Amino acid sequence: MEFISKDEVAELLRSHGIDQSSQDEEHVYCSMSDEVAVSHCHLSIAGSEIEPRSGATVMEIAESDVVGVIDSILHKLHHNQIILIPVGKWRSIFDVVAFSLASNEEWQAVDAAASVELNTRDPLLAESGDLHLLCDLVKALMQDSDQPDQGITMITAGVPVALEIVPAGGVRMSFGNQAVAEEIAEVCSG
Repeated sequence: MEFISKDEVAELLRSHGIDQSSQDEEHVYCSMSDEVAVSHCHLSIAGSEIEPRSGATVMEIAESDVVGVIDSILHKLHHNQIILIPVGKWRSIFDVVAFSLASNEEWQAVDAAASVELNTRDPLLAESGDLHLLCDLVKALMQDSDQPDQGITMITAGVPVALEIVPAGGVRMSFGNQAVAEEIAEVCSG
């Protein structure tokens, strides 16, 4: 995984119809526009009060199953580069996963290189070889995060897919490709 500049992903975000919105300076949310998205899905942790996107298919899953489902989704998307964009600044994400990923050598290498990035929202690029590290990061976020600024949006570079990891709530997913939406729906339901 490596940090890249916002300029390097600006065209990808435009082509995927990813809009960024903010209600304050501390939180920037990424979401796929309805003009590009052919489908929205919301994996909701049982009892969560996080609002799904309008028109989303809602699938409620047990909190104990969410990490496994997300792991399966990421494995389905493994052939893509994945861009990670934090809702807040990287510092809040690195701080919240520090204990869970303390023994993960791959994450420690990213953590050591991140010192100048912690107060930014510069995207983090994950290659297909980073899949296990990406799964470990998402698992740590799902288990440890509880503040909105600890959320993260993952955008695939190949096909228009956006996964928003919502602390203590689940995952909002948007798809710009119907075939991929159906593949992921199979993973989520089965």
